[in-house]
Amino acid sequence: MGENISRRMNLDTLGISASLLCAVHCAVLPLLLGALPLLGFELAENEMLEYGLLLSSFLIGCISLGRGYIRHHRRVMPLLLFAAGFALLLAGHFIPQAVLAEYYLICFGAAGIIAAHLINLRQSRHCRVHKH
Repeated sequence: MGENISRRMNLDTLGISASLLCAVHCAVLPLLLGALPLLGFELAENEMLEYGLLLSSFLIGCISLGRGYIRHHRRVMPLLLFAAGFALLLAGHFIPQAVLAEYYLICFGAAGIIAAHLINLRQSRHCRVHKH
């Protein structure tokens, strides 16, 4: 039964969605910084939201990519892309630098994570370890 649930809710799709949400949050939010206080929103200063997005992206990625590696394709490329993308995300959030550098680090990090999920999804569908 657990396998049926995980088949219906594809973790790679969830990981792609989480990474896109994080990228949109990080890309659009600086553009709206002037308007948010006028509207009563404090999203820019909400560290819990930042940590929640990072944690969910990391957990979903580890579960999805780990499962794809172990059960399906045994290819390391999605894992390496995910690790590089997540390292860029962390650098963009926690290493002090100019705002433009932060924007690029986060965008490239999210793109790396999305690419890792897409490759994992494709390689899991063309499974070499198990015969379907």
